[in-house]
Amino acid sequence: ETLNLCDWAYLDLLDKLSERVLGSCENERVVLKMYLLTQSGYKMRIAKSGGTLVLLMPAREEVYDYSYLEFDQEKFYVLNKNLKGSFEVFKLSYPNEQTPSMRMTALPKLPTNKAAQRTFVSRNYSDIRVSVAPNTNLMNFYTAYPHSNWSCYSQASLSYEVKKALYPSLKAAMVGKSQTEAANVLINFVQTAFEYKTDEEQFGCERTLFGDELFFYPYSDCEDRSVLFSILVRELLGLDVVFLYYPGHLATAVHFTEKTDGFYITLDNKEYTVCDPTYIGANIGEVMPQFEKVPTEI
Repeated sequence: ETLNLCDWAYLDLLDKLSERVLGSCENERVVLKMYLLTQSGYKMRIAKSGGTLVLLMPAREEVYDYSYLEFDQEKFYVLNKNLKGSFEVFKLSYPNEQTPSMRMTALPKLPTNKAAQRTFVSRNYSDIRVSVAPNTNLMNFYTAYPHSNWSCYSQASLSYEVKKALYPSLKAAMVGKSQTEAANVLINFVQTAFEYKTDEEQFGCERTLFGDELFFYPYSDCEDRSVLFSILVRELLGLDVVFLYYPGHLATAVHFTEKTDGFYITLDNKEYTVCDPTYIGANIGEVMPQFEKVPTEI
């Protein structure tokens, strides 16, 4: 509670604790973590592969970086990427155990170690010029975070340090503007203030960035920009936003409470206007031509 740790961060804390106490005694470390996690109320299982013990963790969301075993109608992720082959599972359940979640409702309170400051400027609104120095400790935490649902990245929001640098400038640029005008301010910033490269080009693998990471890494792609735009729309405009998944592309759609023009989708009897943070120069309601007639998953 003191450190605002989400479930994964708490597991990581216990991993560091067990390493400090038990060093290279891997099996003993697994037993210690299993004990502490189950006593903390988490649903966990323990398994053996050969002579090696490993923790098995279920999750409320999908986890894409880890292999899993499926039993008792549930996926249990193997928290040791080096283990392959068959497993013997100890399936004992504990009273009132709770399945861990990959979501972060608050960011962990980590010591601040500022990265080099970078400046970001909106092409159409040059008054939006912000300099941001992300916390490298938070960047390291995110690097080790398992890849999960896009909504987990959006819900994590931005750090206090990034908001302090970014939000005053964005708010000033939106003063006196309608919802749609303000949304166009935000989308142009996300479209034009960042350099584009795919995950494969930048990292050599698929990886979605948390909001703060766009201000740290030199490049970002459609998923990353959709995450950042969704955070800005929700927190600065107070509007509901969803992700739109086209084949090989991610965008967003926003439920405005005033009339808008352009492409929209309907969800729960409400219109959501398409907003594409990667379609450079496009206003809200505009869709990349190649996706105009392509079915989308909400």
